[in-house]
Order: sequence, then C-alpha cells, then structure tokens
Amino acid sequence: MNGAENPIYFAKSPDANGHRETVAEHLEKVARWAGTFGEETGQQNAARVAGQIHDFGKYSRAFQEVLVGTRHGVDHAFPGAVFLYRAGKERLRAIIEAVNGHHDGLRSLEAIKPQILENLRTDQVLRCPSGKDASLNGGEEYETAIRAFFRDFPRFSKTDLVMDKEAFSSQERRMLYTRMLFSCLVDADYCVSAAMAVEEPKAPSWDAAIQALNDYRLSLGRGSKANAGLNALRDRLFACCGEAGNGKAGLYTLTAPTGTGKTLALLNFALRQKKRRIIIVLPFLSLIEQTAREYAKILPDIFEDHSQREYDDEYREFSARWDPPFILTTSVRFFEALFRWKPGDCRKLHNIAGSVIVFDEAQSLPGSLTGATLRAVRALCERYGCSVVFSTATQPNFSALPNLEWQPVEICPWHSELYASLRRTRVKWRVQEPTPLETIAAEMAQLDRACCIVNLRKHAKRLFRHLKRLCPKDEVFFLTTDLCPEHRSAQIDCIRERLRAGLPCRVVSTQCIEAGVDLDFARMYRALAPLEAIIQAAGRCNRNGCLAEGGLVVVFVPEAAGRLYPSAAYGKGAMRVKEMLEDGEIDIHNPEHIAEYYRRLFRDARDDEKLTDAIARGSYEDVSQCYQLIDDRCVQVIVPYAGRRELFEEIQQELQRTQCVTPQLLQRAAPITVSVYDRDSCERFAEPLFLPARRGQPPRPSGYYILRPQYAHLYSEDMGLQWPEEEENGIIF
Repeated sequence: MNGAENPIYFAKSPDANGHRETVAEHLEKVARWAGTFGEETGQQNAARVAGQIHDFGKYSRAFQEVLVGTRHGVDHAFPGAVFLYRAGKERLRAIIEAVNGHHDGLRSLEAIKPQILENLRTDQVLRCPSGKDASLNGGEEYETAIRAFFRDFPRFSKTDLVMDKEAFSSQERRMLYTRMLFSCLVDADYCVSAAMAVEEPKAPSWDAAIQALNDYRLSLGRGSKANAGLNALRDRLFACCGEAGNGKAGLYTLTAPTGTGKTLALLNFALRQKKRRIIIVLPFLSLIEQTAREYAKILPDIFEDHSQREYDDEYREFSARWDPPFILTTSVRFFEALFRWKPGDCRKLHNIAGSVIVFDEAQSLPGSLTGATLRAVRALCERYGCSVVFSTATQPNFSALPNLEWQPVEICPWHSELYASLRRTRVKWRVQEPTPLETIAAEMAQLDRACCIVNLRKHAKRLFRHLKRLCPKDEVFFLTTDLCPEHRSAQIDCIRERLRAGLPCRVVSTQCIEAGVDLDFARMYRALAPLEAIIQAAGRCNRNGCLAEGGLVVVFVPEAAGRLYPSAAYGKGAMRVKEMLEDGEIDIHNPEHIAEYYRRLFRDARDDEKLTDAIARGSYEDVSQCYQLIDDRCVQVIVPYAGRRELFEEIQQELQRTQCVTPQLLQRAAPITVSVYDRDSCERFAEPLFLPARRGQPPRPSGYYILRPQYAHLYSEDMGLQWPEEEENGIIF
C-alpha cells in the first residue's frame, strides 16, 4: 500500500521478478475464472461475484502489514462476508459462506452471523471464526475499503447479486449449491495464486473412442473362451447400453448378472452421452486396477484418483481439480467430496457438473448414509447436468427407502431374461447348523479349483492354517487386507495363472475378492453374508459358463466363538437372508428374490441421526464428520513386502536422515501399506511417522507407522502382517 489519497493495495508479496500483484488484478482474474467454472454449474454470475469479493479484506492496512512482515494471523476472507451481508443479508447466504470459507472451510451463515454483526458494530479487533483477527474492523475501516473497491470496480452493482431460488428447495440442495459455488471460487483462487496456465478443456473425441471400443470388442470376440450363448447375451447388453447412451441425460440403472460384460457395456453408454467428462466410481481398489487395465486398451488417457496411486506434481494437480476427460476413482473419493467442508476437498466439485457418472457395484453404499447420498445424486442429475448410472448384479431397491424419491430408468428392462439364461451356478444352503472350518478345509483339499470367502480375518487365518496342513504349499493362497495392495495384486496374478494353466488352486479370502477380481472357480464356499455378497461370490464360480453341470456355491455358517460379522449392518443383511430361507429357498438368479431381500433390508432403514441433525442445522463441518464411508479408526503400517523392498528401505533411509517423512513419500508408500485397528500392537512393533514441522511448530503425526527392522518377520509372504498373539477383533477394512 502506498500513497495517502488513493493508496494501491497489493494482494501478494513481490514475486521472483519483483512484480507485485495488486488486489484489483487478483480479484479480476479470480472473478473471471470463477465465472467460467460456474458456467457448467449454472452459477456463472454468483461465482464471478464471489471471485470479485473474496479478498475484499486485503483492502486494509492490517493485511498490507502482513505482506511486509510486521503483522501475522490476519483473516482477510471474513471481511468479504461482512461486505456481502451488508449488501444483501441472508439473500446472499451462499456467496457469503463461500467467501468466508475460501481459506479456512465452509461455515453456515448462522454460525458466523454474530461475529459479522459485532464486526460492523465496533472498531475493536474481532477474533474471527477462523481464530485469526479480522483485517477490517468497524464502520470507518469498512468505508475506506469500500471506496477503494469501487474505485477499482466502478461498474460493480447490487443488481449483480442475484441468487438461484430453486437451489434452496431443501437444506441438502442448498448446501450442495453452496459447495459447488465454493468449488468454483477456491479452484479459481488456487489456479490464479499458483499462476497456473488455466485453459478451457478441449472437447474429447468421443467418436474416436467409440470406434476404439468397438474394435476392442471385436478382438475380444475372436479370442473368447465363453460359450456362444453367453457371448450373444453380452452383445445384446452392449447394444442395449449403446441405444440408451444415444438418448437423453438422466438417472439410470443397469441390472445384469456378473460376467455379462457390464464394464464395456457401461463404457458404450457413457461415451455415447458425449458429456464433457466420464467419471467411473468403484467401491474397491481391486476393481479400479482391473477396470483401468481394460479401459487402457481402448482410451489413451485414463486418470486414476485413489489412495494407491503414486502422484507426480502434474498428477497431483489433476487429482485436486478433476479436469481430465476420463476419471476412475473410488466411492470414498467421490461421495465424501460431495459432503466435505474444506477448500482442498471441495475444489474438484464443479468439474463433476455436466459429467456422465457411472457407479459400478452400486450395492455397496452403507445403509445409514444411503438416503443423503442418493438425494445428492439426484441433485447432480436434476440441477447440475449429470447423467448417472447405478450398475450392479444386485440392484438395490432404493425406492423402498422411506422419504426418498427414486425413479431411475432401467437400461436393460429384460434383465430377468438375462438372469434366467445365465444359471451358471447352483447354491447349497448349509445354514441350519454351524460348520467347523476344519470341515471346509477338508472338503477344499479334495478339490482342484476351490475358493472360500469368510467374513472375518480371524476365520480366514484359521481356515488357511488348516488347509496348509492338508495341501502342498504352492497350491494354497491367502487373500485378506493383512496383505498390502501390491502383495494382494501379485497373489491374484499368481492365482489367475494357475487357474489358466489348470493347476490345483485353493484360495481363502475375505470380501476383498468379491468384486473386480475376474477369477473362475468350480466350487465356491461362502460364509453366510448379505445376499449381495453371496451373489458377488457366486460371480467367481463358473464365471465363463464352461462347466456343463454348473458351478456349486456352498453357503455355510462357520462354527466359531465370538461374533460372526464385521459390523452390525453386515450382520443385519445376513439375518435377512436367513429369514428369507425360513420361507423357502432363495434363487440368486431371480430378480424378484433380490428385490424382496432389499424390501426386507430397507423396511426399517433410517439415515444416521447425527448426519440428519447436522444437515438440518446447516453445519458443513459436522456433516463432513458424520459422513464417513469408511471407519477412520485405523492406522496405516508400512511393511517390508519383498516385491517392493527398495521402497521400504528408501523410507527407512529418509527417516534416519530427517526423522520425518513427506506427504509425497507416504503417497508413494501406499502400495506397501496395511490398514490395521490394533493401535497397541502398532506402538509395540512399529515406529510412528511424523510429517515435517511448519513455521517452528513441532513435527506433526502422520497417522502412519513403519514396521521396525527387528520385527520385519511379522510380515510374511503367505499371510502378510500378523501380530504375535494378536487379539483378533475381526474388523475388515
């Protein structure tokens, strides 16, 4: 700031070339890009205004003193919210909340209104909701800032401050509207502040991608080992999805059995919608790995955003913004972004608008979050120009949920015919009496190609140890989350090769094998579970329909002390199956039986009470804390998996050199990381890792541990991470 009459206000300290960006220059750039980002969300004007006002608090002596280093801890975002409140009160709620939170996170107008009124009432320095001092205090300082702002933006008018009424038809939609607006603002601010060369994305060549997809399917057909009838059904489903894709955008379901080629059929739908991007949302990392491998044979550029991805700087920026045309991500990354409150988490949201979103294996949503999740998905379709498909072999009957409007269009209305034609398995329900795991092991030992999926890791360990005593070591495999992701992938590749070669292969697993793993066994054992899990397990049995007599799925109740299920919700689903069996046999190939299961499952379903209350109060922070797709009680342990030993040693060396690890190194370590709940064992056998200190603060806990060198033997090549004398809690991550 210089000059007494008409001072120049600066937005930043001088750059490497000595250039100093003024507040006016910065606001103009951010307003332009925020408005551009808002075009797709239908918020162009509101986003432009938010960009123009967001750093209003930099028109202050306090902030200019920050730039020269004589002052610290100043909040320059809050005064922008105060300026907007003076101009339009509650009518400008969304812009006020977005501007106030663009550094610190979204807070409701109700939460900050007392400080807004206090800030206008007195010239005493106000402590803002962020915990910092307001850069402007009292009427006189605000009037000086307003004069400076209008000198820079003489055309700015209250008539610019128009809001969209329809968006506020419900509290959930109002909050999503604000998050979308917030996203436009923070992405524009980040891009301008980082001096990124933001460009309008080029329209993808969807026609070329459609041709590549058709060529790839032709090549698959020539090498297919599936029977002719199955291939004909796959062709019909593919064509059906293409026809729907040529139609209008909207909310769709695709219901089809496992093994009918849904992965490519869904891509056919998505490409033909010709939206600005395609987002494939999958519940499991194993699904992403397999889907990415297949799609990479068709599409040149696939962006993966998930916890196991190693990022360079460019890839990290893509992860923050989601502007590539084709994205594969996890349910956690996608859904939690819709309910977060921090700038970095919400930055990507505006790029979801105008997309095709495919939810594969859609049955995996937690019941207590389903209502809020589906209402957000409906809003994406109805308000933000998205086309959405929920695809699964076990389509949940979401319309049975209370207080939810859910009327999607089914892409494959003849799916009953599909199920009837694809009876590749028979089910033997052995649930009247518990079955010892020793009995299951003895039966598997007599078979060449068998798999058993159990609900708890402690059951998997017991069964695997029994089986090892009965079979040669190289014929038995263990697959649970005790193995790090890289190790699991290597085990699955080995299993796949043995099955292809016709060699004996017996697998003990938890749910991590149920979806996205294209293995094919003649016999499948499945511990009693929710019906969707049983059907998913059956999808790994006689997958290609090559067994004339069909595959056999044996559903049993393990004879074991303690609980049988990883959670109350999981146990509830299993009990609904048992309840249906009391009324007669369940036909897993009959869509009516599947629908009846979901009717029973959802009959007393309720949204999480804390989440419902947080939404009613409009508390963005509380909503974010309540909306958790995965249990956050676990910690991450980096393990010495032999296949990536050099990475483990690199982390050890960095730890010895600096006593800390960087976030980038932890990201690279994801493939050799195991999630565990036993913190006591972590403290005993592993060393906690810390992130580098900031501004003189002590190093920060990272939530990660690394197995101590003297305990490296606790990670084995056959069973992964096993604590000695572990008290197994049976929780599956």
